[in-house]
Amino acid sequence: MHSVSESPGFSRDRGDPRACYARWRASLACEEAVLLVEFEFARYWLEGATPQHLTAIYCVAGDSLGVAVTDRELVAQGLPPAAQYAQWLGAHGLVSAEPNSPIGLAPETVAKPWGREIWYTGIERRGVCHFASGEARTPIPWLQAVLPTPVAGEPGEALVLLKVLAPSSHPVLGDLYFELHEEKREVYVVTRIDRQAWPDGVGYIRYGFDQQLVASYPSEGRFRAAYLDAVLAYEALRRELDALVERGGRPAPAQSAREALLRERMNRFTQLRPLRVGDVVQVPLLMPHALQHGVRAVEFQTPSYERKILSFAQKVLTQDHWDTREAVTRMRLDTPDISRPQPPECSPAGVRAEHIVDFPDFVVQRLTLPPGVHWQLEVTDRYRLLMVLAGALELGGCRYAADQALLLPARWRGLVSAASAPEPLVFLLATPRS
Repeated sequence: MHSVSESPGFSRDRGDPRACYARWRASLACEEAVLLVEFEFARYWLEGATPQHLTAIYCVAGDSLGVAVTDRELVAQGLPPAAQYAQWLGAHGLVSAEPNSPIGLAPETVAKPWGREIWYTGIERRGVCHFASGEARTPIPWLQAVLPTPVAGEPGEALVLLKVLAPSSHPVLGDLYFELHEEKREVYVVTRIDRQAWPDGVGYIRYGFDQQLVASYPSEGRFRAAYLDAVLAYEALRRELDALVERGGRPAPAQSAREALLRERMNRFTQLRPLRVGDVVQVPLLMPHALQHGVRAVEFQTPSYERKILSFAQKVLTQDHWDTREAVTRMRLDTPDISRPQPPECSPAGVRAEHIVDFPDFVVQRLTLPPGVHWQLEVTDRYRLLMVLAGALELGGCRYAADQALLLPARWRGLVSAASAPEPLVFLLATPRS
């Protein structure tokens, strides 16, 4: 074993990783070298958390730069700098990022009362997603903190949130919270309709309110009050039933029948919109919504975790209250078009580009490439998130299949290619505005 600081081609420093790297790189006189920077990392998503002690690793080999970060102790094996860097990567399962190369995103499954979510970029108290390379994993905020420039987003700022909603196929059990957001905008792209739940291939989302019923009330205020009364009546019974189950009991038939009746009275104020595979759902601020059972969707959203729960047909596990009294005064009563994508653009090569959402904080495109076609993406000053929906994407010597995702760094230049297979490549591309 050898001391890193005493080995030729190795340097150590302490402090802000990006500043230390800039100083070191400016004075570097050799073709191959490694810099280790110890620093304290603030876990900004956890209130009151103590800083973590991390080490950034920078490896220069000719014109290439590899960047990694770890919380492990690094012991040198007496190898040359590039070989030692590779040994650390393998020994500790670290992702090596090159500032101008795409980085894979590892899915993280989160159990929900209604099914499960599959996160790709989430950073919050319930979990932190990772960059991925093969079996290697590195938390997204760690790598953001040490990359020399913010090509993967600014340090300390969450990425646009990408996740998959995978509800249970069982009615009621698989229906999501009926909720609204005051800061978070969302867009869903439907990727699967469970035929056991919906034999005709048409699923649903509860989206806003029945406009005829709204118009039947003398004022919006009266409608809001009537809806609130219906929700409060259901919530009271819901809490009784949940407490009964917690004590090991089971609802009597009469209680179950009353639950179904009050749930129907509450839901009759709302509106169900049909959904098919490929449909897009834009969810603006203050719009109550709830994806229904058996409808799987990819979701991009503002990386804010606030919500107001208006109702739920199960026990809410993440908070001890519903937010109906507060939310009912602010919720939207109009129902804008559920999907307003712009007309698609088609290239001579048969590439189809659709702008499916244009929110103030991010935009999303859906691109379709015929088999075997290559496509040059536009260069932008922002990172982009790419999610494969169908077919196979070939990029940088790697192949990505459906439900796989990656981050394209800011100012990335390169070709995306559809695999030479019968199925076209379909993928989503999200770009933050700031």
